[in-house]
Amino acid sequence: MTVREIGCIFLALFAAGMIAFPANAAQRPNIILFFVDDLGWGDISLHGNQLIKTPNIDRIGTEGVTMTQFYSGSNVCSPSRAALLTGRYPPRTGVQFVTFPHSDWGLPSNEITIAEVLKESGYTTGMIGKWHLGHRDEFWPTNQGFDSFLGVAYSNDMKPFDLYRGKSKITTSIDQKQLSDRYANEAVKFIEANRESPFFLFYADNFPHRPLFFPDSSAGRSRAGDYGDTVETLDDAVGKVLDVLERLKLTDNSIVIFTSDNGPWFQGSSGPWRGRKGDTYDGGYRVPMLVRWPDAIRGGSTNSEMAMAIDLFPTLVNLVGASLPKDRIIDGRNILKMWTQNGQTPHEYLYFFDGNDLAAVRDTRFKLQLKDYYRTFAVPFRAYAGPRLFDLRTDPQEQYDVSMRRPAEMKRLLDQVKKMTAQTDPLKSDPGPTMPPAGVPLGPILSDR
Repeated sequence: MTVREIGCIFLALFAAGMIAFPANAAQRPNIILFFVDDLGWGDISLHGNQLIKTPNIDRIGTEGVTMTQFYSGSNVCSPSRAALLTGRYPPRTGVQFVTFPHSDWGLPSNEITIAEVLKESGYTTGMIGKWHLGHRDEFWPTNQGFDSFLGVAYSNDMKPFDLYRGKSKITTSIDQKQLSDRYANEAVKFIEANRESPFFLFYADNFPHRPLFFPDSSAGRSRAGDYGDTVETLDDAVGKVLDVLERLKLTDNSIVIFTSDNGPWFQGSSGPWRGRKGDTYDGGYRVPMLVRWPDAIRGGSTNSEMAMAIDLFPTLVNLVGASLPKDRIIDGRNILKMWTQNGQTPHEYLYFFDGNDLAAVRDTRFKLQLKDYYRTFAVPFRAYAGPRLFDLRTDPQEQYDVSMRRPAEMKRLLDQVKKMTAQTDPLKSDPGPTMPPAGVPLGPILSDR
């Protein structure tokens, strides 16, 4: 029996949950997590986009697994990042809203992130790109488990928009046309420097969040205007990371994950799903999810079961042989079998939050929507005509309410709403004003330590 055959048997047993990687095992996989900003489910060519070419992003799926019913942890930036890093629904993390340059709050330091667990397990941890979980010392990436950080505090439409290395400001005049390329070059350096030991790289590009930027040489390369040129530039950056893994012979034992923080904003495609960023329909939450790990995932796989970004925390924690925290609720579930064996979802229900509010709940077939928007006016269905029930099996576009025809399903999901809101309503928070009050400092406030 060859070494590779032995390795395949080991990985099969591992994926089946019969064995686990010991905490100090040299064979533990490297982990690269791409988390891009405002990219819609339908914005990649793997999902049928005819106007934008994304060959490098597509490679992750064609050489790994594509998850077609994967959701972000929120319909907007900051809460989705908190949910992904902690495995918890946004109200539990204290990050239900978007932080602004004048905000004095962020992801509490007592929250436990993926980076903290992996660092304690012997991984070198690095972050590149957009943080957007608070810009004071206690909230900064280097206080949340990351050994290194090169990036920005928040979205690229906020000011001041400065670039940091660690806690040191290295430029106040970012050339956003070159930002994706700069991030990619930093990722290459990080991987080269840590090739001999397991590493975790959280790569959170700012784009295609608006305003849109790309190098002059990329102008007009797509058939989807500036948005498409931005996405194709982002795809180039992904390609640089995949290429360095191949050059260093790290491809087989590296897990590469690609996903987005929410649906598309003013441009972009949510594919066949109704809604966009900020909406409570699927288009606000359903995002691309591609995972490649040649040592354990069969290339060209597709999984059509429901899952959410909160699942990455327990999946990666279990994968490296670490233990989940026992002093708090972890909402995510281990979805490794969904990647390696086309397994079923471990969730009976998934919950969708919009700010403080529980906006929807779904099971494997039905989705109960509790609120929507009419122009700028939020419509609380429970105070008017009542919640709406969609049968996602026959109506995945969420066009037709079947609540009157499915009273049993309606009652069952409403019971889940009562249980979850009993937990999360007491956690409601006030994010403060969206516009900065007079005299309030803007931007990161960091010590020299």
